[in-house]
Amino acid sequence: MARVVIIGGGWAGCGAALSAKAAGAEEVIVLERTDCLLGTGLVGGIYRNNGRQTAAEEAIAMGAGDLFELMDSVARHKNVEFPGHKHANLYDVSLMEPTVLRYLRAKGIDVRLMHRVYDAKHENGKISSVLVDDFGEIEGDVFIECTGTAGPQANCIK
Repeated sequence: MARVVIIGGGWAGCGAALSAKAAGAEEVIVLERTDCLLGTGLVGGIYRNNGRQTAAEEAIAMGAGDLFELMDSVARHKNVEFPGHKHANLYDVSLMEPTVLRYLRAKGIDVRLMHRVYDAKHENGKISSVLVDDFGEIEGDVFIECTGTAGPQANCIK
């Protein structure tokens, strides 16, 4: 089966890793350039607000609710209202990242922090590997780019 390499360990990268594993990928590697997962998802801890409750419940009902269930497990406040937010839940940002990290690793996902991807190698018109600062080359069958909103790869070296 496939070796899936995910570049970026934010919410999208963590979700992609869980989906790849659930789809039967033999090996899933998450490469995150910083020292923790979830990126800008650790800014405020707000979820299920302003109509996003339905999206969360749909994801859970369709079998893709792992991350929502983890958020619920470390939520400090549920179904609160404050200016600009209705029906909001707030997870504890200090607990969220280690909870997700433990969960991914328990699922057999190889999470590699402080791994900054800076280039890719191509063979026959497709990516064959990515180049990672201080760690060399990582080969794979499938590459998923989930670098998100924190800025371009050159934004953060270490």
